[in-house]
Amino acid sequence: MTPDPFPIALRRFIDANGQPNGMLVNRDTFAPSIPGSLYAASLARRCASPNTLYRYLQFAQALLSWGLESGVDLDQRLLHGLPLSGGEIEYYGLWLERRLKRGQAKLQQPSVVTFNAYLIGAEEMINWFMDHYFEPIGRDRGVAIESQRAASHRWWKRVRKVSRSEKVAPDLSDDEISEIETFLGGASKGPQAKSSWIRAYLIWRLAIEFGFRIGEILALRLEDCPTRLDPTFRIVRIEDRTGKPDPRGLKAPRPKTLGRALAPVISNTVFPRLVIDYQADHRLKKARRPNGQTAWRPVLGHTYLLVSDSGDPLPSPSAKSLAEAIARETGVPFNWHLARHAFFNRAYAAVANLEDPTLRASRMEDLVYWGGWRDSNSLSIYTARARRERARTSVAIWGGTQRMEPLA
Repeated sequence: MTPDPFPIALRRFIDANGQPNGMLVNRDTFAPSIPGSLYAASLARRCASPNTLYRYLQFAQALLSWGLESGVDLDQRLLHGLPLSGGEIEYYGLWLERRLKRGQAKLQQPSVVTFNAYLIGAEEMINWFMDHYFEPIGRDRGVAIESQRAASHRWWKRVRKVSRSEKVAPDLSDDEISEIETFLGGASKGPQAKSSWIRAYLIWRLAIEFGFRIGEILALRLEDCPTRLDPTFRIVRIEDRTGKPDPRGLKAPRPKTLGRALAPVISNTVFPRLVIDYQADHRLKKARRPNGQTAWRPVLGHTYLLVSDSGDPLPSPSAKSLAEAIARETGVPFNWHLARHAFFNRAYAAVANLEDPTLRASRMEDLVYWGGWRDSNSLSIYTARARRERARTSVAIWGGTQRMEPLA
């Protein structure tokens, strides 16, 4: 969530190389921020993910906006590599909390995670300028910078909020999973089935069977999908892609997790049949015949798996609308990320229940790879959920000792 309007605006754009980029400009004068431009250029080189780039630019947007509103000459300060004083850091924390609260629809307090993320992002920006522009007088530069950063860090840490609650992965109950599966299974079949429900069912099964993120699903191309001879799905990060840029531009889905190759693990999987049938019957585009009649033709100028009725790659807002429609039809509070959590809650519980410690450790490593995470710390929210629900009976798809069916 980004409060708006900040006096400093973040303008997102696609650069000459077809890569997402951003610029921080004064909302009233349209003048670009000099330190903002320097920092944006550095971030564009360092950030593999555009989502990461824009997140750090949002942190910079807030800090530069505070400088403009508070009368602190941040341009001068940053371009000399000088930190904020302790009092200024505390002042920024108070200002930030008010601004984040103003951005909430019901004027609620900003979450601890959001507030702390903005503080950490501001500190990192100031440290970057310190590393590049600070010139001490009569002292070793490295020693002076480390001393200055350490003193500044104590103030930044003091202003952060302390979380008093453990983050727990949300979940869908077994009954809710069954309700969604029953509804979508019926709505997507038959000659009168709407194309929207057919798309929704394919997305649902990809999310609930594999724990894929919605961005990963929307980014799937035909060459990433299983065939009758190879059951493997491949998740490919955008920076590892070759060929034409995604036609969705700035709104193109960008997988956040690491690339990986995964095959189905449940016995009643609908793959590869479901994806093969979808490719044959629903990746179509309206075309006009010479006699003026409209026909559907499987000739598209792209290889993205999921398409809208126009034949274009399915945009993220359309996928969000499908999730909202599922919630209305089933009465289940639902979004696509809940399906991912439902998968990993059950997978984690099955692994945690393995009695053999060597096998359990090995399967935990497999689970980290399956989720596309860099380390096991990302499993902490599922660990917390498992601690709360030890008595829950989950599908042992990872245990290797039972083959229960997770879906109706």
